[in-house]
Amino acid sequence: MKYLNLKRFKFSTILKNINFRIYNFLKISKFSELKRLNLREVYKYINIRAFDIRKFSKYVNPKTYNLPRIKKIDFPTSKFLILHLPVAIIFFGFLYLFIPIFYSYDVTKIEKRLCAKKNFECLIKGEANYTFFPSPRIKITNIVVNDLSKQKKILINIERAILKLSFKNLLSKEKHIFKKLELKNFKINFNLNDTKKYKNNFSKKINFIPVTFEKGQIIFFDKKNFVASIHDVNLKLRFKEFLKQIELKGKFLDDDIFISINDKIDEDKLLTDIILKMRKLNFLVKANLFKLKKDNNVLKGNVLIKKNKHKFVGIVQYKNNEISIDKSNVKNFFLDGEVSGKIKFLPFFNFDLDLDLNSINFTKLYSSFLNLDKESQGNLFKINKKINGKLNLSSEKVYSSYNLIKSFESRVHFNNGNIDLEQFLINLGKLGAADVSGKIINDNKFSNFKYESNIFIDNQKKFLSKFGIYNKQTIPSNIFVSGSFDLHNMRKSFYEISHEKKLNEDDINFIEDEFNHFMLSDDYKNLFYFPKFKNFIKSITEDTN
Repeated sequence: MKYLNLKRFKFSTILKNINFRIYNFLKISKFSELKRLNLREVYKYINIRAFDIRKFSKYVNPKTYNLPRIKKIDFPTSKFLILHLPVAIIFFGFLYLFIPIFYSYDVTKIEKRLCAKKNFECLIKGEANYTFFPSPRIKITNIVVNDLSKQKKILINIERAILKLSFKNLLSKEKHIFKKLELKNFKINFNLNDTKKYKNNFSKKINFIPVTFEKGQIIFFDKKNFVASIHDVNLKLRFKEFLKQIELKGKFLDDDIFISINDKIDEDKLLTDIILKMRKLNFLVKANLFKLKKDNNVLKGNVLIKKNKHKFVGIVQYKNNEISIDKSNVKNFFLDGEVSGKIKFLPFFNFDLDLDLNSINFTKLYSSFLNLDKESQGNLFKINKKINGKLNLSSEKVYSSYNLIKSFESRVHFNNGNIDLEQFLINLGKLGAADVSGKIINDNKFSNFKYESNIFIDNQKKFLSKFGIYNKQTIPSNIFVSGSFDLHNMRKSFYEISHEKKLNEDDINFIEDEFNHFMLSDDYKNLFYFPKFKNFIKSITEDTN
């Protein structure tokens, strides 16, 4: 290579000595004009048949070469595919699932992952162990969930929990993916006074893994006072950024209860669907509500409430623990009308409602009352002390067998288990009118109605004819009556009866005995039976002045 000095050869110098211009390719091409060539003349001198392709192919025949033979694999009967490969897959799969059993799990890390960025605290007082059967999971015992208030109230006690894991990243416990949480044998303490706080906690954009509660109990408190409980609870929770689902099944008041709540965000609205069912009671509630993002405190929508043949359909609004009923219809087999007003839940349950009826069938209503057993009839006027409020009740038309009462209107106040009848105006048509006021006082041993009443007779002639009184030409046009009605023992007492003057004690005692004889001899059966009432009026008008 030392004799070959490339540096001596300068190609640029060589190129300079070559003059391409002296070569005129156009002049050369004129001697090779394709039109002058006659291919047919050339083709006749070429005999393709003279070539024997078979003689040539023997030189490229693979059989003439002694190549090593490739053994044929019979895949269907191969022991490798049928036995070894599946066994290997199963073995390494089992090994993948089994290895995490040797890990030790720090419960504090699990606590943080379960309750991180949430408004409550998780404490695992038991152990956390891994198992791969029937699927990868961590079993945890004795969990307590507290709220983050100063008192750290216990929200949930859980005996056992199962934290289901994804098959991905099982060999790295720091990268375990939680798929689902199952809580068994639990007790939830629900304080009704903290309802707003619970709602705010779950209304935030927090993504929970799906949670199911099995075989537990939910206890409702009003501060420290027990209110009610749901037993044998199975509860499913699913919370995502744009979707919240709650489904509850259990036993409430010895009845099967089902509650379903679905929240989802649609553009600028939060849509909420609610279903509540009680099987034995044949009770159903359905609600389709919406909430505008601009006014997050107001919930509006349609509500259906159904109990046997009793039905309510209306447009409602919920704001600041208060329900407002705007337009609605209430209907059953004995009444038809509209209800409006407000129902407040916190800090105490209270209501202020107007029930305006188009009509009421008193005959059917009274028949339904008589079909109740004696205990239910006696407890009909015993109201729970927690039900407080006002009810304005009226009806434009009253259907009854003898068409005595044409219409009525009333104001009723429910207060701490007692019922105040502030006003009850009765339209008797051409006969006149009457008003009643009083109070039903309830106790464990008695239920007593103390009342005052004024009876106004406009058409005395028609009144006397209606009641079959023919031995008198006139009766008092204004009568005042006061007394009490023992709703438990079915006994009526008269304190005072007067028109132009007060009746004496003997006359009052006589009227009292006659009323109890005619009207209460068979408990409630004859109380609103007009023929009996007619006989009572005839008996007292013939013997009293």
